[in-house]
Amino acid sequence: MSLFPRNPAASLSAAMALILGAILTVASPSTPSQAAAACPDILLGDSLAVGMGPYAQALGFEVIAQGGAGLNWLRAQEPRCARRLVLVFGTNDLRGMSAAEAQAYPARIAEVMAKWDAEQVIWATPGCFSQDDQLERGSVALDRVLAQARQRATDQLRDLPAINSGRQSRCSFPSRDGIHPSTGMAYQVWWAGLAEVLGRHRLAGA
Repeated sequence: MSLFPRNPAASLSAAMALILGAILTVASPSTPSQAAAACPDILLGDSLAVGMGPYAQALGFEVIAQGGAGLNWLRAQEPRCARRLVLVFGTNDLRGMSAAEAQAYPARIAEVMAKWDAEQVIWATPGCFSQDDQLERGSVALDRVLAQARQRATDQLRDLPAINSGRQSRCSFPSRDGIHPSTGMAYQVWWAGLAEVLGRHRLAGA
């Protein structure tokens, strides 16, 4: 079962309710241990995921990541089942992103990720971009859309966020290019924060 709606025509509000709803904790009631054994933990994403890769692998995560990855790259990946899936994504689609495109972006992510079958999901969204005004404007617009969706969610959904905001989790990290953390320690700290969020929510049958 997936966090994301399987109907690509689903409304943005429905898609956002699912994206923001919960770190999904669902397993087959008949064979939870078999599902867990068959599906790996996966870190999926762009060059920021590449930087986190060694720390994710140390916790047993498979890493599927590429520098410059955007929506076209994500669509091209073969859907997999995953026990836990961390999606570090969005930065490469921000440049020149209009308010309308930001509004539609989460639903586009949902449409792609509907094909992935994961027990837990976190989408770690873009952070701050002090040296690139276009990226920063896109990130602010996307963050605003996500914040509005959280406000519309029910209390139960809002209390179990599936979004880890990059603007909250990594904007204080040192960066030489204004995009990537400049030290391995910064990547390690960011990854540790994502792993801690996953750890707060036990998988069914665990």
